[in-house]
Amino acid sequence: MSLRELALAPDLAFRTKIITVPEWKNATVTLREPSGDAWVKFREFLTPPELGDGEEAPKLTAAQEFIRNKEADTILFVDVLRDEAGERVFSDDDIGTVAEVYGQVHKRLLNVALALGVDQDQAEKK
Repeated sequence: MSLRELALAPDLAFRTKIITVPEWKNATVTLREPSGDAWVKFREFLTPPELGDGEEAPKLTAAQEFIRNKEADTILFVDVLRDEAGERVFSDDDIGTVAEVYGQVHKRLLNVALALGVDQDQAEKK
């Protein structure tokens, strides 16, 4: 492939990591850093609706905040989980289904994918 072809290849535009998930019968999955589109959807989901003058956003209970954060994580998770061929496992239509079962394994996988997007220089500064 030429440099131009490499730069324009959609599957090469993101960092990826292949890992084995013991909890999923040792399935091999590819994790990819989140796309810009997924980040936009994530931020839109977490942004409260605009309020009128003098209105305050309702305070969420701990349970409501947990559910909101889990659903927001799911938006990113369905974007980053790939099969061995690098294809998305879930579509955006699956977000609700995945959110119902989203647990610690999903969270750990998402954290691995998020870490792929951290620039090494930034990580060393922290």
